[in-house]
Amino acid sequence: MSAGDPLPPSPRAIIVSRQRLIGATNGSSSYVIDLARSAQAAGLVPVLWQPTPDVMGRIPCYRARPEMAVFAEHRIRGVVQIGRWSVSRDPGVWRDAAIGAGRSLARRLGFKGAWTRDRPRPYTIAAPWTAADRAWLSAQVLGTGDVVLADYAFQSEAFALLGVPQGRSAIIMHDLFHRRAGSGAGAERDSVAALSREAEVALLGRAGTVIAIQQDEANFVAGALPETRVILAPGTRTPEAPQSAPGEPHRLLFVGSRTAPNSDALAWFLEQVWPVVAAAAPATRLDVVGTVAADFAGARVPDGVRLHGLVAQLAPFYARAGIVIAPLRFGSGLKIKLVEALAWGKPMVVSPVTLQGVEEACGPAVMVADSAAGFAAAILALQQDGALRERLSQTARAAVAAHFAPAGTHRAYRAWLQEAAKGSTGAGTLLPLETRAAISCFQ
Repeated sequence: MSAGDPLPPSPRAIIVSRQRLIGATNGSSSYVIDLARSAQAAGLVPVLWQPTPDVMGRIPCYRARPEMAVFAEHRIRGVVQIGRWSVSRDPGVWRDAAIGAGRSLARRLGFKGAWTRDRPRPYTIAAPWTAADRAWLSAQVLGTGDVVLADYAFQSEAFALLGVPQGRSAIIMHDLFHRRAGSGAGAERDSVAALSREAEVALLGRAGTVIAIQQDEANFVAGALPETRVILAPGTRTPEAPQSAPGEPHRLLFVGSRTAPNSDALAWFLEQVWPVVAAAAPATRLDVVGTVAADFAGARVPDGVRLHGLVAQLAPFYARAGIVIAPLRFGSGLKIKLVEALAWGKPMVVSPVTLQGVEEACGPAVMVADSAAGFAAAILALQQDGALRERLSQTARAAVAAHFAPAGTHRAYRAWLQEAAKGSTGAGTLLPLETRAAISCFQ
């Protein structure tokens, strides 16, 4: 190559996803964006391909948030994309959006009945692939050194459709679906697809590499698929400010997307815990931020509770909150809001489910309660003890700095991307045990 010849294009990290990705609006979206940033840091070009227009759900058009700029290219089948705007070409989406808005208005006006109930579109992540999905993805062309990452095991069909070598294929696991059903009280309300252990292992086995978000689940994959490479890559965070923002001790915060574990957790808290806290400390206020609020729109929420929905910036809410709650009763995989609140140095009251997989390293930074009475007592104790709040705040920030810094947390993932792009990963190679065990606090 002479000095005047153009440089060869950088290999791409192509993420094939069927979740709606507007920005870091929920835990799974935040994690995908986090992995894309690390791919960029490794010298690859992050690209997002979405083979189904159903990712729009009932949203006829949306504007991508600034964090989506990490993707050099974003394609959605059957959707018009103009700059940061995505616009559905399906009249049914526009119709369903109008019907949903009408039902929401009816509930706010006090109307009741089956006709007012919200009816979200199906869970697209686990929906069966259509012939059109397959044809669209098969028509995409891979370049030399491109690496393909399936966003959830349900997208592992993409590897065969694209003809990617196994050494350059990976599944972003997020969590283990077959474990969710028995993960705690209320799990029967879960909205995700039910998978048997055998079916999930078969899907995961389609990839040469599985990217696990937490150690327990990485260990499971390593045992179930000994010929598959397992990479532990937790979500990354850094402390949000040089000093903690103490907030208002009587201001509580719950942040969550519209998923069954979050909706169940908030309903349980409002029914079982809030009355006790409100009676003992009437000045207490609870801010509910995120799309989880949609499940409570039109319902009578207790005095002192405010539903904010999806907001442009979370920073003002974290800065103002004195205590963050995470009362999840079931679920698996990533509890991204735990890490986010710790990064803000916020005292937290959490359930044992929220803390699963990080008890030893992160347990000292939070208060854990396994009952409604214990949850209320922990909140009231924190409200009354400024020294305890400050101690937990400092411990939280130290845990984030030690265990979630991007440079160390994704080192193995970045190394694999660089090796895969060169075609030198091989097969059946597990990361050294000392590498897999180096990160112990990551949920």
